[in-house]
Amino acid sequence: MDNLQIERLRDCLQSFNFPRLFIEELGWSRPRGAKPVTLELPGQTWRATPIAELSGVVAFQVAGLPEKPERLAIHQRLSELAHENLVIFLDRADSPTQSLWLWVKREGSRRFPREHLYVRGQPGDLFVSKISGIVVDINELDERGGFPLARLVDRLKAALDVERVTRKFFKDYDAQRLAFVELIEGIPDERERRWYASVLMNRLMFVWFLQRKHFLDGGNGNYLSDKLAQSQRRGPDRFHAEFLQALFFEGFARTPDQRSDAARALIGEIRYLNGGLFLPHRLERDYGPAIRIPDVAFANLFALFAGYSWSLDDTPGGQDNEINPDVLGYIFEKYINQKAFGAYYTRPEITEYLCERTIHRLILARVNTENPFDLPIVSARKFQTLADLLLGLDASLCRELLDRILPELKLLDPACGSGAFLVAAMKTLINIYSAVIGRIKFLNDKWLSERLRKWESDHKSLAYFIKRTIITDNLFGVDLMEEATEIARLRLFLALVASAQTVDELEPLPNIDFNILAGNSLIGLLRVDAHEFDSRQDDLFRKSYRQVLAEKNRKIETYRHTVSWAGGMDLSALKADIEEHKAGAQATLNDLLLDQWDRAGIKFEEATWDTAKGKEGKPKKRKLNLADIEALHPFHWGFEFDEVLNQRGGFDAIITNPPWEILKPQAKEFFQEHSELVTKNKMTIKEFEKEQAKLLKNPDIRAAWLDYLSRFPHVSAWFRAAPQFRHQSAIVNGRKTGSDINLYKLFAEQCYNLLREGGECGIVIPSGIYTDLGAKGLRDMLFDENRVTGLFCFENRKEIFEGVDSRFKFVVMTFEKGGRTERFPAAFMRHEVAELTGFPGEIGLPLSVELIRRLSPDSHSIMEFKSEMDIRIAEKMLKFPLLGERIEGKWNLVLTNEFHMTNDSYLFKAEPGNERLPMIEGKMAHQFEVGYSDFRYWISEKSGRSALLGKQPDHGQLLDYQKYRCAFRRIARNTDQRTFIAMMIPRYKFLAESFNYVVSDSMGISEQVFLTALLNSFILDSFIRKMVTANLNMFFAYQAPIPRLTNSDPAFVPIVTRAARLTCTTPEFDDLAKEVGLKPLSPGAHYGVTDPVERARLRAELDGLIAHLYSLTEAEFAHILGTFPLVAEPVKIAALNAYRDVERGLIR
Repeated sequence: MDNLQIERLRDCLQSFNFPRLFIEELGWSRPRGAKPVTLELPGQTWRATPIAELSGVVAFQVAGLPEKPERLAIHQRLSELAHENLVIFLDRADSPTQSLWLWVKREGSRRFPREHLYVRGQPGDLFVSKISGIVVDINELDERGGFPLARLVDRLKAALDVERVTRKFFKDYDAQRLAFVELIEGIPDERERRWYASVLMNRLMFVWFLQRKHFLDGGNGNYLSDKLAQSQRRGPDRFHAEFLQALFFEGFARTPDQRSDAARALIGEIRYLNGGLFLPHRLERDYGPAIRIPDVAFANLFALFAGYSWSLDDTPGGQDNEINPDVLGYIFEKYINQKAFGAYYTRPEITEYLCERTIHRLILARVNTENPFDLPIVSARKFQTLADLLLGLDASLCRELLDRILPELKLLDPACGSGAFLVAAMKTLINIYSAVIGRIKFLNDKWLSERLRKWESDHKSLAYFIKRTIITDNLFGVDLMEEATEIARLRLFLALVASAQTVDELEPLPNIDFNILAGNSLIGLLRVDAHEFDSRQDDLFRKSYRQVLAEKNRKIETYRHTVSWAGGMDLSALKADIEEHKAGAQATLNDLLLDQWDRAGIKFEEATWDTAKGKEGKPKKRKLNLADIEALHPFHWGFEFDEVLNQRGGFDAIITNPPWEILKPQAKEFFQEHSELVTKNKMTIKEFEKEQAKLLKNPDIRAAWLDYLSRFPHVSAWFRAAPQFRHQSAIVNGRKTGSDINLYKLFAEQCYNLLREGGECGIVIPSGIYTDLGAKGLRDMLFDENRVTGLFCFENRKEIFEGVDSRFKFVVMTFEKGGRTERFPAAFMRHEVAELTGFPGEIGLPLSVELIRRLSPDSHSIMEFKSEMDIRIAEKMLKFPLLGERIEGKWNLVLTNEFHMTNDSYLFKAEPGNERLPMIEGKMAHQFEVGYSDFRYWISEKSGRSALLGKQPDHGQLLDYQKYRCAFRRIARNTDQRTFIAMMIPRYKFLAESFNYVVSDSMGISEQVFLTALLNSFILDSFIRKMVTANLNMFFAYQAPIPRLTNSDPAFVPIVTRAARLTCTTPEFDDLAKEVGLKPLSPGAHYGVTDPVERARLRAELDGLIAHLYSLTEAEFAHILGTFPLVAEPVKIAALNAYRDVERGLIR
């Protein structure tokens, strides 16, 4: 699509000439029947006029803007005439000012309405980008003038699929980056050389975008390459030291009258931009003229850039080699390698959803008051959606939005990375601003018209001005990597420059160095005690904390809103002054933080090496010092953003995808940097330990390893002790939950800390937030102190996050700070990011917190329900007690495990021997069976007993390994064929930690066999699959509802008999068979059934009996069977037939 066609599309949109838009510009046909259709709804009559048709899809135009229920009803009636249709509602037949486009996506029997609003005066580029995918060229029609709808769908997918060009560019870019680093001289530290390469390449990519927009030196589209050639004619290797210094620090950073004559001659006609991007970087201040880079580095880089099409337009270019700012988001995330921190590139569908969900709710909450804006009570209104609000805009609403609501929003990403969420937030706000501004022109309001007239007279591009205002006043970010914050600022600058159509529309970039800052979001002072701060000041003439704060805020406000060298303002000097001012306060703030750590009793634990033993020694503890705190790069929220936190109570919205990494040493990741032999996932424990021992003989590697180990203990101790992270653990059954410290959990709680009351959070985190025992405290926080507004779970099967296991599950969650959660919408195990657009309305399943707590009274884990029937079945099952409940007069149990594969590995022998007993590992057993593979390890019975007894004396007492016992596999994914895998363990076998097993004084063998049958049933398996992800730990098992039947119950014996026949297939189970009352199948034969057909029959009968035990209907049981996609269909049919035979009395 060329620029001329884009302009024509824009003209059609702005004139509301939709028949011409579809037929002349989009290539659709005239409709076969152009007569208006009259639609009768209760109490209403509507007229819909067909305006265009393509492949059976008809576009209708309707005069009038009804409420959403009526809009959907009109679509439904029109579907009777044209199954696929697009309905465009106009606010009036003559001279319309608003249009709402409605299309309904179909997936089987489900419907997902999609609505898009366009208001006259709104910049058309974003809307053009939405409709450009349905352009059809005349040459693409067949001889009958038709166009295959499937091809249209494929084209839409292709237009949205940037992965191919993205990956190719990143590969080429990364190769050039590495080569560029090697050519830099004058910076001795390799890490700093890599950083400076990034700084330069970021600037140059920005300049490359500008030259492709023809914004440099009179419209030169080849500016950088031409200037490189001119520099080489003046002499070798002068481009960086001479030309780029002049371009960056005089051209973009100073107004023309402030530039030297030499600089003007070198760079030509360049627009002043500032914005911090073109102020000397810290590395440039530190190393200055010592930095040298040969011309060949730039020649190679420009050759790479020239191989791609660079576009800043909001509309799609359609070229296979196009690079735009959104694509650069992917590249930057990959380049800064955030995956090392457990962070990943977030797809735009997710960023857009979370920004719209949070920001829209904030605006609706401000507008939907009992008496908004001190208006007469009759004017009070409540809007259900933002689209409804924008459709109902009047002068008072427009004034309130422009004057108070929109400018005052403070939006934060505390793990901003390359700024994906900040860019998405800006786009969300610009859409709202655009709709409001478009509406103003038709309201005839003097105040609004004057405001708009002044904006348009002061700024040649209104869109540029609004974006600049949003970036300056609304957006804030923090990231541990300073390099990431630089990239985030660059992406916002690129998004801003995209609004300018001519060089005259370019204004200075916003100064947001103090909006987007580097630091550790999890460590630092949330609030600063002014008295404590002042007490640390030794000098009587030093300023008080309040004075320091006020001066800092005043200088930052001046810097933030300075757009030129007005009055000779030197931005570089002002920025340096602010940084010096902050550095003076930082030392005192760090000292206050050190005091907090000392009061918590936290020590620095320095890892040591025991030379005699050739392994790590006992850590040396010492008192923490200021250098230890400074090394953590603390971010003092109460100082840096005190106006937001102290004066406003917190941020209005936090939207983020924080790191998912566990805070503990990762040996394989560390040693991968030192040996190509170390692989993260393909080495056995023994293989890795052998390679690690070899590497640690190198003194440099050993010193680096010990330094690495020393970074963790004191930080972990702080996170466990800090009052701001009190929800990281909880009390379950009288014991404090303990687990590894996961950064996503810390960020979830920190978001809560940083929000104001009523603030909105949108966050992307692993599914452990709703399943893991260690997240129980966070769930209680979410339910008791917040209103959860959405929980959408993805399985990564479609590689939504690259480099993450396809079975991994993550959550897109939203919540509002304050109040309590009674019910919330949820969706689980989804695979397509496009489904977010239908959530929560079309696919959200309402869950009640009361049901969650009944299903999981200990951990409050959330089960993965997918339908109302799932909930109904769970309610039925809850009539029985949970396995972990202790009930007087009934059998009870506890679960435990035996030998740890790492901690107890000294006991393991690779060969059998006298008095050695085999150890069964999880992969050696399946439902009702043991012996799937050969034993790998044996343990001396004497040593095993000693380890199990610990400090207890051995009197020959009967231990668990000497008994028959019910056990189940711990490693069990809910996406496997089966999840609950239980069996009876033979006597005199040890168990690896991959099993949990039953210990009970009140259970006989029969009760354990009965329990084994229930755990292996489709009913219990389906129940537990809704809880677990990859680990069926004891707490999940304790939450299974189990009938406590015994031999006196009629349903007990039929189940035990069949389960025992499935178990007792070898002589080692003969005593068990006799115990439960089995008779040999024939004289001299075993007690168990080995024939596969007979075993399948018994399994089916068990499932039929157990389904009736839980009082399930046939439809409910069939529903459960349908949730096991990997189980063979004949197995499920047999189970359902057995259910029917039980009902008929044929199976007893």
